[in-house]
Amino acid sequence: MLWLPINSSLDSIPLFTAAVCMVVFTTIAALDGLYYHLYKYRLYERPASRLEHQLHTANVTIFVPQVFLLFWMQPHGLWLWLALLTFIASLVVEFFDVLCEPASRRDLGGLSGLEYLLHFMMAGLRFGAVLPLFVTSLPADWTLSATAMTPRPLWFLLVGVYIGVPAIGISALHIALLARGRAARI
Repeated sequence: MLWLPINSSLDSIPLFTAAVCMVVFTTIAALDGLYYHLYKYRLYERPASRLEHQLHTANVTIFVPQVFLLFWMQPHGLWLWLALLTFIASLVVEFFDVLCEPASRRDLGGLSGLEYLLHFMMAGLRFGAVLPLFVTSLPADWTLSATAMTPRPLWFLLVGVYIGVPAIGISALHIALLARGRAARI
């Protein structure tokens, strides 16, 4: 039998689903963000893509506390609401990112079919990584009086560390490139 880092309890299925979706999501996001956005198209250097890079910077910066709140610990009360807020904020940023991409990429011929596919896959995987963690929270977990952070299973925490630590570096890189772009305009 294939070894899975979960016990036979049904409680572990949402965690395993979230972990798999998050690992696949971040793998695709790294390809899209690091290769296409930063290396190939150098969006941070392009005046037409400045807003798109700002939105990518905001999204990866929001992603860091989201991973901490959902994957490093199990949030309750105010922490759970804050985790939900980071998810909603990322959706708002992605909404504006989609709206700005046609103008941002017009002189590049628009997004390639592969990049559209990557974006489509990332949207679904992000939901698959986050929603199981929200919908399995008990109603009492959402009350402010329950505010606490409790430990996740070690294997799930390690997935969070595997995702969260590089995300801190990628967020810092985006911020540095954004600052460099601003300094070049002055």
